[in-house]
Amino acid sequence: MSLRAQIGLLLAAVVAVYANSLANGFTLDDELYILRNPQVTAPSIRLLLQPNPASNVFRPVTFLTLAANWAFAGYRPFGYHLVNLLLHGAASLLVLLVLRQVLEGRPARESVSFAAALLFAVHPIHTEAVSSVVGRSELLAATFLLAAWLLHLRDRPLGAFCAFALALLSKESAAALVVVLVAGDWARGKLKPWTRYAAMAALTAVFAGLLWKAQGGRLGSPNISVLDNPLILLPAHLRAVNALRVAWKYVGLLLFPAVLSCVYSYNQILLYSDLRHTLPALLGFLVAVAAWAVALIKRQVAYAVAGAVYFAGFAATSNLLMLTGTIMGERLAYFPSVGFCLLIAVLGQRLAGSRKGVAAGLLAAIVALAGARTVLRNRDWRDNATLYSAAARAVPGSAKVRCFQGSVYLGEGRLEAAREEFRRALDTLPGYPEAVEGMAFVEARSGNQEKALELMRQALEMSVRQDIDYDYRAVNLAALEIQMGKLDEALELLNREIAEAPAYSRAWSNRAALLFRLGRTQEARRDSETALRLDPGNLQARNILDRLRAPLEAAPLR
Repeated sequence: MSLRAQIGLLLAAVVAVYANSLANGFTLDDELYILRNPQVTAPSIRLLLQPNPASNVFRPVTFLTLAANWAFAGYRPFGYHLVNLLLHGAASLLVLLVLRQVLEGRPARESVSFAAALLFAVHPIHTEAVSSVVGRSELLAATFLLAAWLLHLRDRPLGAFCAFALALLSKESAAALVVVLVAGDWARGKLKPWTRYAAMAALTAVFAGLLWKAQGGRLGSPNISVLDNPLILLPAHLRAVNALRVAWKYVGLLLFPAVLSCVYSYNQILLYSDLRHTLPALLGFLVAVAAWAVALIKRQVAYAVAGAVYFAGFAATSNLLMLTGTIMGERLAYFPSVGFCLLIAVLGQRLAGSRKGVAAGLLAAIVALAGARTVLRNRDWRDNATLYSAAARAVPGSAKVRCFQGSVYLGEGRLEAAREEFRRALDTLPGYPEAVEGMAFVEARSGNQEKALELMRQALEMSVRQDIDYDYRAVNLAALEIQMGKLDEALELLNREIAEAPAYSRAWSNRAALLFRLGRTQEARRDSETALRLDPGNLQARNILDRLRAPLEAAPLR
């Protein structure tokens, strides 16, 4: 099959399995990183070159592309999903071109490269990276990383250097490239001048230094929660062996992606300290590393490259080198899966031998099954309700998922079902602020405002200032206090919230509503204008300004 035909089939496969993602809405963290992110809604060079205020991540290229989407279409999801689909198509194409170059001179180079790229294009584990808008950081980092690798192989060092810089500025895990370049070139027996590797390593070091400074003298999130990454509870040696157990779960999903989830938080993945549960994972890891080392020594190119991509790709996110913000996430397998797909393609080719018809039939069957699973999984990402319901079936032991499902029931008006889900979340993780707040919403909807107020205050007391949802929770409490006529308490809370988080638009608009209610119209006007400056889409602030032109009407509170 010609290269042009392979490219056509590959891109057709991408469109076929991800076309239905274009009808999806926004889900999970999309609101946090788009609607509530001034780096996207009101971008500037200064803002883009700062860590994200909510999560402390430093990904200016990713946020720049989201800002471009915002400029064209605002908070309408189609364009965001279209860009993600195009990026996945570009990444799949680059996988094909890179592997053809890496395997140059090896038997069955064209068929193995095509098979690996096709598996990568349709694998269901990638749905989180593609169908979730904020999965774009994975897509961008992998696409630029693969472009840098291809340019390196074609002896275009300046282009490779620039593409690598863009990859790092998309997501920090792109630092894996240096290991991949050295291992791949060594296995091929075609090492480049040492200055090229030195330049890439120097860029990685400079980026790490800038990232360390930008993130306040540390690498990674300053506040890792037990909810998102329970490995934080363990000493270093137990954290490492349990992280290896998680690593084998990725292998399981890559081999058999039947049950997928957007969340693997506490307490879905159990942690162990005994040898019966931890030793097999450690021994398996050592065997895998030893096999990779043998492939490198013997210069078995396909196996050596597959191992380099897989191990280096997971190095920054595996919780082995340092703790990250999550114990496990399917999106994190996006680039490492290139290594897995290459390994499967090589093993399939060896199994089929010279029987090309068998190899083609096997590949077609795997691609058809994987593609069908991807199409079905994309439907789970249609909105939060479908996503949370799917997660509740997949990972019922997760406190966060129980809370998510409770919020779905709350939105549907199924108050008792919501109460039961929030209770189950609290049984799994006592003192979980989101679940306590969910209980408060149930009580408020049931007409029990005093109980709702008590729970809302408990939820805020359980939270720390660094929590992503702290500001949202504080304003919710203030809004409830306003509804109950506790105006002094509400004003005190909103004053404190604005002093501590002056960039949070919703606090300004809620204080504006309260001041309007108190007849302090000039102050209400100033707060509404500030809220709109911070978030031009703040409807509450816009409505208050409209009502200031009709002072007999009451300002809405929410």
